[in-house]
Amino acid sequence: MKEVKITKRAHEEIRKLFSSRTLINTLRTDPELTEAVDNFAFDDTLAAADGSVLEKTRVMCILASTIGCNAIKEFRQYVDACLNVGVKPREIREIVYQAYPYLGISQVVEYNLLMNDIFENNGIRLPLDNQNSVNDEEEAYKTGKELIDSTFGEGTVDNMIATSPKGQEHIVKYLVSYCYGKFYSRRGIDLQHRELITFCFLAAMGGCDSQLLTHTKGCKNLNISKSEMVAAATAILPWIGFPRTLNAISAINEAYNEKVM
Repeated sequence: MKEVKITKRAHEEIRKLFSSRTLINTLRTDPELTEAVDNFAFDDTLAAADGSVLEKTRVMCILASTIGCNAIKEFRQYVDACLNVGVKPREIREIVYQAYPYLGISQVVEYNLLMNDIFENNGIRLPLDNQNSVNDEEEAYKTGKELIDSTFGEGTVDNMIATSPKGQEHIVKYLVSYCYGKFYSRRGIDLQHRELITFCFLAAMGGCDSQLLTHTKGCKNLNISKSEMVAAATAILPWIGFPRTLNAISAINEAYNEKVM
C-alpha cells in the first residue's frame, strides 16, 4: 500500500522499526491522519533529537512510555522495534520488570505476559538469564539504601525515614528494599538507563509531578545531560501527548536550574 506524502525519513524509519505495520492509523482508513501522525512521530521529533541520544536509548524510552500510559498495542509494536534495532531481550525485560514498583502488578503483568509471548514467537528461549543481584531482605535494604544515597545524596534515606509521619515509615522502607534493592540493583541495564526509564514512566503516567522532578534530578546527578533529557522527552512526545511532555520539560528546566515553561 502506497503511503502518500509520508516523508522519506518517516517511511524508512517505519520500515526499519516494525516487522509489520499494524499501528492504529492506516493509510486506507485515515490517510490524512496517518500522514500527520507518522511524519511527526517518525521524522519531525527524530530530527529534533538527532545526535543527543542513541537510537537504542530512544526506542527503549518509547517502550517505557507505552507502559506508563497503558498503551498495550503500541507496547507490542515497540518490543518488536527494540529487537529490530539491537536492544537485547534482557534489556527489554528489565524495562518491564522495573515497571512493577512504579505502575503496579495489576497493570504490568499483562505487559510481562505479552513480552514473553513475543519473545517465544521470535525464538527467544525463556526464562532469560537471572539478573538478580541480592540474596535476602537484609541485603536488598542495604543495597537499595546505597543506590538511593549515591543518586540523591548521602543521608537521603535516613532523612526520609526521620521525616515520615508516625506509622508510615514502612512505606519508605519498602521503597528502599523493594523498588531499589530488588529492581534498581538488578543487572541487565545500567543505572543511568534505569533512571531515564523511570523518568519516562512518570512522564507518561501524568499526575506524578513531585516524583517526576525528583527523578529528573536523579538523572542530572547521574550525569545525563540536559540535551539528552530534552531529546528523551521529545522522543516520547508523540506517544504521551503535549500536556504530559510539557510537564516533563518543566521538570527538566527546574532540575537543571533554567527557566520553567
